[in-house]
Amino acid sequence: MINVSTQSRATLRSLQRQSWRLRVAARWAAGIAIAVAAIALFLTAVAYAPTSIRANNNLCRQQVASDEHATLEAFFQNSSEQDVLVQAITTFSR
Repeated sequence: MINVSTQSRATLRSLQRQSWRLRVAARWAAGIAIAVAAIALFLTAVAYAPTSIRANNNLCRQQVASDEHATLEAFFQNSSEQDVLVQAITTFSR
């Protein structure tokens, strides 16, 4: 009887070690997979950043040009704003 219980304990310990090794291996695999995914996302962001910046710069320039044109057009249509500008120029030129 002593021999059977010793074998059972040895088998149980062996199974526990295998289970522990599988859990550790699974954690390592999950960690590596997450690291690879994070690196891939970072590289994708770095690859697409220049095209996004160029597109945003062009869009910004178009909006600024459009806004300046509308402001300039409104300025010439409003004589009170022109009078204020003339007064400011004469005041600061003294």
